[in-house]
Amino acid sequence: MAVTIGGIPVYDALITDEDTGMVKISLVDEPAVMTDFLAFDASRRFQSYAVADEEKRLVYGVVMRADFPIYRRDDRLGEYYLIYKADTIRRMAEKYLADGLQNEVSTDHRTDVDGVRMVQYFIKDSARGVSPDGFEEVADGSLFAEFHVLNDSVWEQVKDGTFRGFSLEGYFDLVPEPDAERTAEIVDDLEGQFKAFIKPLFNTDMATKMNRFKAALGRLLAVFGNVSTDKGILAWDGDEDLKAGDEVFVEDQEGNRTPAPDGDYVTSDAKTIVVADGKVSEIKDPEAEVSNEPDPENVELGRVATDGGDLVWEGDEDLKAGDAVFTENEDGERSPAADGEYKTEDGKVIVVADGVVAEIRDDAAEVSDEELRAQRYARIRSAFEESFDVKTRAIAAALAAEFGDSMNWYIREAADDYVIVAEWGEDGVDHFYRYDVTWNEDGTAAVSGREEVKEMYVPEDYEDPFEKEAEELRAQVETLERRVAELGRIPKAKPAHEEVRNSATTVKTGNKGLDRLAELVGKR
Repeated sequence: MAVTIGGIPVYDALITDEDTGMVKISLVDEPAVMTDFLAFDASRRFQSYAVADEEKRLVYGVVMRADFPIYRRDDRLGEYYLIYKADTIRRMAEKYLADGLQNEVSTDHRTDVDGVRMVQYFIKDSARGVSPDGFEEVADGSLFAEFHVLNDSVWEQVKDGTFRGFSLEGYFDLVPEPDAERTAEIVDDLEGQFKAFIKPLFNTDMATKMNRFKAALGRLLAVFGNVSTDKGILAWDGDEDLKAGDEVFVEDQEGNRTPAPDGDYVTSDAKTIVVADGKVSEIKDPEAEVSNEPDPENVELGRVATDGGDLVWEGDEDLKAGDAVFTENEDGERSPAADGEYKTEDGKVIVVADGVVAEIRDDAAEVSDEELRAQRYARIRSAFEESFDVKTRAIAAALAAEFGDSMNWYIREAADDYVIVAEWGEDGVDHFYRYDVTWNEDGTAAVSGREEVKEMYVPEDYEDPFEKEAEELRAQVETLERRVAELGRIPKAKPAHEEVRNSATTVKTGNKGLDRLAELVGKR
């Protein structure tokens, strides 16, 4: 249900892409935000409609008020209120400066002028002390600007009151306001003092103004539904969808509601609301009146030959349990298939009950062990290929983020921890580079490092020149191991005193000292 103020729908202005946003600031006689310039007088006091210092020619005011309903009426939407929220205003302000449009100024949204230069630009933020005097009623988040007016003609019109405030020009997407409670708070904070609400009160006596004010305020606090039609906006009480039996009203410029005249009211989505005696008697929806039955000539059919004739079904997917199946006569007319079993040419049995496939049985599917292994391998291979494809795509995304549009490349080989990339070189040939691949917790990949590698093809009968040398080294090691084992089996040498003792019994040296020593050792 659309949020409304006094039965008039409310829309939010949004910046959604590069083509939306503020493009110009205009000096106007009647600002849409109902806030005039404040200019400086000689004593630097702020006052409405005052002439600024002749030397400085400074003037500033509100470019856009946050949370302020702006009344609009056009052929597309009819009557509506437009609200700029604080976050939209900030995005709008940042984009305006980023696009370098701060000196784009017009008068009355018609004539571009030179010699009007922006000198400051800020958003009201009371918590941070950014709250200019004289604008207490303007909500935080509102955009202000100050301009130095060098253009003599424009300055004269500022002084004589021709131009009394700012108005922006731009392109915005309009979406229905979803928050009825917030809208009610905005209305309460402003006490109804926004443009469309007070405009009908001009040129009337005070008592009439107060009565209309009270009546309008009562409508603002009520909940209404409304819809745009070719005869204007129809409104009804409550926040439920319009239905037959509801009373509907139209509103004049002063906000007075009267029962809607009898007749047909066509909405923007082609529905027709029939009103009789001020109430909805019928709502016609041409789309809902279109038959839901599919056009046999335009429906895609599946078909299978069986021993009971062709079975057909709607759609281009394989037949499965739960699908409705039909048979056709010579004229192509379809009727639900009779219950029973239908055998296909490849030996499957389709069991039909109540015109629906209850089971598809393959009685001939006696698969050998070898076939089962082949099927299992095929499933594993398919799962691997699918997983590998996912990983390769993730690596490709990481490479695209790394390279951007700076070069032409493709993946030559990919693995879990590396990728080989072919890059088009300035010499007109592919060069291959190896990148390390790491994986993030969210399944995305990252690449780092860059090392050029060469592509090599190895014939089937290729002999590695290092293999023979490796065999010789292995043989030498085996020989050394055998020699060590043999040396380990040889007894150790006898102690010196044992050698002397044994030799003393048979040999004399001719040296009395040595001979005596030998005897002593031998006696031990």
